[in-house]
Amino acid sequence: MPDRALDTAPGAASVDRLELEGVGVCDLTRDELFGRLRDALDGRAQVCLGFCNANMLLKALCTPAYAAALRSFVLVSDGLGIDLCSLLFRGRFFRQNLNGTDLIPAFLAAETRTRTLFLLGAKPGIAEAAARNLALLYPQHRIVGVRHGYFGPGETGAVLAEINAAAPDILLVALGNPAQETFIAENAHRLDARLLMGVGALLDYAAGAATRAPAAFRLVRLEWLFRLLREPRRLGRRYTVDIVVFVAMILRLRLASLMRARPVRVARS
Repeated sequence: MPDRALDTAPGAASVDRLELEGVGVCDLTRDELFGRLRDALDGRAQVCLGFCNANMLLKALCTPAYAAALRSFVLVSDGLGIDLCSLLFRGRFFRQNLNGTDLIPAFLAAETRTRTLFLLGAKPGIAEAAARNLALLYPQHRIVGVRHGYFGPGETGAVLAEINAAAPDILLVALGNPAQETFIAENAHRLDARLLMGVGALLDYAAGAATRAPAAFRLVRLEWLFRLLREPRRLGRRYTVDIVVFVAMILRLRLASLMRARPVRVARS
């Protein structure tokens, strides 16, 4: 079974987290997470890692089945929306922003021990291009398999067999959320990979098929605005209507929690 609670491993320190309607987002630094991922890989534990942004949390709050799937994940904070949510409910921001597009390449670069990877997802040809570029950037690792993400439910068994035949240490799943997290949650027990990660658009970036926001946008945490300006038709609702819905839902949940916390006064006769 996937090990969601990395902080419950023997000798591990407890991890603070944002808990909201059954979804828990761990408050970890990058170095802390790297250490825990190495421990999981070296100890042959299976860990499902997800990068929780406002869009993912909104979908989880609106879809109980998706929220249930995320309970098998170690979730880390990704983006300003989750940080503001943490401030509202915990009174403080997360210590670091851990978006997968930056964190996964940093983890691969920091790893001196050879790890094997399988890339699953994106359009046909993208995973292959990403594999070629990643192999050049991180020659200490081996990419043992690639497969595009355009497959139906009837092909899932064959996809799992292909992954297991390659025997990767790390499986990167780029199907977009909620599909990638749902795929991982439903099939982790059938896979031999030790670290399974939902990586969104990472393969597109690694393949050169998509462009990251300039450093100035990323520094002030406005990468979402850059993406919206580049793809208004695809991302327009996500970064306008859905943001309003997210804020309204979070405020409603916070108000409800404050009401529950109010002391009950007993009338004296």
